[in-house]
Amino acid sequence: MRETVLAAILVLLMGRLLNSQIAVLRTYNIPQPVSGGIAASLLTLVAHEFFGFDLQFDTSLRDVLLLAFFTSVGLTARLEMLTRGGRPMMVLLVICVLGVLLQNVTGLLMAKASGLPPINGLLLGSVSLFGGHGTAVAWSSVFEQSAGVENALEIGIASATIGLVLGGLVGGPLAQRLIERHRLRAGEPVLRTQSGERKGRQIDSQGMFVVLMYVSAGIILGTNIAALAGQHGVNIPEFLACMLTGLVLTNVLPRLLPRLEAPTEGQSLPLLSEITLGLFLSMSLMGMQLWTLVDLALPMLLTVLAQVAMMVLLVLFVMFPLLGRSYDSAVICAGYLGMGLGALPNAMANMNAVTARYGAAPLAFMVIPLANAFFVDVSNAVILQLLMNSLLS
Repeated sequence: MRETVLAAILVLLMGRLLNSQIAVLRTYNIPQPVSGGIAASLLTLVAHEFFGFDLQFDTSLRDVLLLAFFTSVGLTARLEMLTRGGRPMMVLLVICVLGVLLQNVTGLLMAKASGLPPINGLLLGSVSLFGGHGTAVAWSSVFEQSAGVENALEIGIASATIGLVLGGLVGGPLAQRLIERHRLRAGEPVLRTQSGERKGRQIDSQGMFVVLMYVSAGIILGTNIAALAGQHGVNIPEFLACMLTGLVLTNVLPRLLPRLEAPTEGQSLPLLSEITLGLFLSMSLMGMQLWTLVDLALPMLLTVLAQVAMMVLLVLFVMFPLLGRSYDSAVICAGYLGMGLGALPNAMANMNAVTARYGAAPLAFMVIPLANAFFVDVSNAVILQLLMNSLLS
């Protein structure tokens, strides 16, 4: 395990170096752990194909990092934040659920058309697209253990990577088309910084101890809830139970104990989340067996392209009209495509590119991060679990 941790850190640092030197990685907002992890997996592919050498990693710590990360995701979901977005927020949440459902339906249909097992359609759906790399890795073990998909990790990561790139390609141009076709105008001048980093107490030991207390409690309660549910025939992945437990803790404990700090005060929670996700991803990606994807390359690419087409149609004919066909609506659509095909950094990059040219869209920069932080992971996980149970029953 010690060597695995060291290797994971080196992979993270390699990803940072690659992103600093290769412009295309920065252009499409490829996360550093993904850049380094894929590069490391390519090295293991060369070692396997040309030297017959296979690397094995101790992933026991990875499982703990997984639970800590998803608990921290739940801890960020403060209910009062939802009221800030008003009607656009409610519309966005509904479209997020619809997008998750349609991605999985599209994945299942494409799997049937290409002769793949139906369960693989979920891996090429919201697991890897709305979920991104972190969710793809998290669910891979569930697919391997429950459905017998031996290369679930490789399929999910490859799909998430293709989606990430395509999400960065289509979001900005689509918003530009909407803005120019409908002659939309921004209500405010261009701002230097749109995203607005959350201010709060700086990181210190006291704040970190509070966050570690919440995360530890969430992991303990979540794993016990998952075990109890399993004894009664209900299959709930541990990371999903921990995420939902974190959601409950962050909204209940500060109200029951007013003197107890909320985990979202300050920057300790985002830091812990970033560290656990980075190590978790690098540990997972550096051990990928890319040689298992040769026969799936074409069906996978066609499926992801079908997903992009479906998401674009959803945005054009459902989301944009429901949001009122305004300038902010067009910018939200760009962010939605980045988030639904890649990740939140993709969404922010898409919206920054649009607003840098056409003007500020403060509503868009508020509702997209709120929806991503509060709703996307939770709804995606619940829907995936229901669909997976129905396929395997």
